[in-house]
Amino acid sequence: MIFTRSLTTRHATAADRHAVRALAQYEPYVHTHLDWRPVEDWLGTQPFVIAERGQRMVGALACPPDLPALAWVRLIAVAEGVAPQKVWDALWPVARDSLRAQGVTSVAALSLDSWTEPLYRSAGMTGTHEVVVLSRDTRVAPPLASPNGFRLRVARAADAEPIVATDSAAFVAPWQLSPAMIRLALAQADYLTVVECEGRVVGYQLTTPGQGGAHLARLAVQPGWQGRGLGVALVRDVIAHYFAHGRHEITVNTQHNNHASLAVYHKLGFVLTGTRLPVYQLQWEAEGT
Repeated sequence: MIFTRSLTTRHATAADRHAVRALAQYEPYVHTHLDWRPVEDWLGTQPFVIAERGQRMVGALACPPDLPALAWVRLIAVAEGVAPQKVWDALWPVARDSLRAQGVTSVAALSLDSWTEPLYRSAGMTGTHEVVVLSRDTRVAPPLASPNGFRLRVARAADAEPIVATDSAAFVAPWQLSPAMIRLALAQADYLTVVECEGRVVGYQLTTPGQGGAHLARLAVQPGWQGRGLGVALVRDVIAHYFAHGRHEITVNTQHNNHASLAVYHKLGFVLTGTRLPVYQLQWEAEGT
């Protein structure tokens, strides 16, 4: 246990499930970047550390790695009446040491609210790029296309392995997901399609439901097949699907400097919403090097 100005810290356990859930749902300072798992499901992995004042849980920080060398900040939650910086200063050293012990060499954090940025900077993290949000009104029909040389269809259970392989090949850090995380995502899809070339899956998209619309959560094409219009075809099909089903809006996120991705979305009628979310990162040398 570490004592820091009346706060004690410890690693969370399964017994903290309900208290952590309440902290994440009802307290004023809560940052979540959970990907495809509810907050309590991260309890089985470390570092997931909590701060207590007496018997009261007043803070939580979770940043377990999904991939061996990289961890995202998944949860920061701070109770009312406690300064976020004080909780962070107590919890971050514990989490950092746990990450180092596991061989993690890189941490990334998304800033959804401005109060998190001073915390990240105090840990030595620097802003590297921004996530931007685009939106398209699906009541405007997509342009028609006459694709040649490939087949686009709804995904089947047997497509899971080639989808995992495509996703892993198409994304770079810090946006890669582990095979297990990709499979969790597939199970939560509202509309999941693949594109086949020469008899094999070389691209896919995964869309999740949203309020009155949908969110294009994952779009990937094998590197050797990029630049041939496959991503455009996948997104165009998504627009047509939700146009036919009466959904009014599709949103998508990408990086502000991912010019190829932005070009695809702009070509198909997506516009920037103005939302920009900073990404912070920190790297260190592996232990023993």
